[in-house]
Amino acid sequence: MFLMMLRAPRPRRQDDMKAVAKPRWIRKGYDGLTLFGTIITHTPQEAEVFNTHFGPLKNHEMIHLYQARATHNSWLLFYLRYGWYWLMACRYRKHLKNAGYKLNPFEMEAYAHMHDLHYLDDKPEGTYAWKKYAQMPLSQRLLHYTK
Repeated sequence: MFLMMLRAPRPRRQDDMKAVAKPRWIRKGYDGLTLFGTIITHTPQEAEVFNTHFGPLKNHEMIHLYQARATHNSWLLFYLRYGWYWLMACRYRKHLKNAGYKLNPFEMEAYAHMHDLHYLDDKPEGTYAWKKYAQMPLSQRLLHYTK
């Protein structure tokens, strides 16, 4: 994984992300994982779908690429922030399963716009809707799931 981080191009130098199958790197229940500009999947068949079809799942992962562009064009800063938001949200795990993931502003933006396949068309410098979610108190973010 360290080599993957060192070899990864800056987010603005990527127009697409290649998917690869690494079943031990991804938890059950998740379809894909963006890791330093590569989409990790469970099987080669799933990777092939990501590589040949631009659907909602690929769009979700591409939103993470654009979020990394918005965090000073750095995968490292993106993951540091992602981890911070995840840790802060974990205190709500009694109220919401996978709270660290679901209440993460990066994931909230990606899920909110994953079905809009043109969401990224006019955002070459990155997406910033995650900042709106980051400014919300965690209790208010939780309301998105308890309505």
